[in-house]
Amino acid sequence: MTKLATYIPEACTFLAFGIPIEGFVDGTFINISKDVLPYSTVKTPDGTVARLYNSDQTYTITLTLYSGSDSNDVLTKLWQLDEITQRGKFPVFLKDSSGSDLFFSATTWIESPASIVKSNSFESRTWVFKSSSAVINIGGNGDASSILNDLVNLATSALPILEGVL
Repeated sequence: MTKLATYIPEACTFLAFGIPIEGFVDGTFINISKDVLPYSTVKTPDGTVARLYNSDQTYTITLTLYSGSDSNDVLTKLWQLDEITQRGKFPVFLKDSSGSDLFFSATTWIESPASIVKSNSFESRTWVFKSSSAVINIGGNGDASSILNDLVNLATSALPILEGVL
């Protein structure tokens, strides 16, 4: 039997400081990537393979918005708050309601504000964030996840963060 997966871009919710971010561009509009791979390996001349674990949980988040999005104003204020006080860290949350992708970090900041570009066409604004101590579930779109599945995914994703606590 064939299984059908359905992805709905409009079902992706991104919150910064609890505020919904809207006005994403067509194409790639959210990109979340891990900064440091969990393992680095070395192979010795005799064939032994050793790996070194790195517990780094930082991520880079790139959001691309249309220049006319009101969310640019929100992100500018968050960036300015950090510039003035050095205390502009905030939580972010991503949820794909048409699947089981999840991302949460309580400690996120704007690494690079968007550039202002003016032309005779629609321009985009690219914002770069950094997150530490993030929990993530890279899921699929076979079925939308339930609240219980989301909680389990968040709990199991938090295990690397809890390494020093347990």
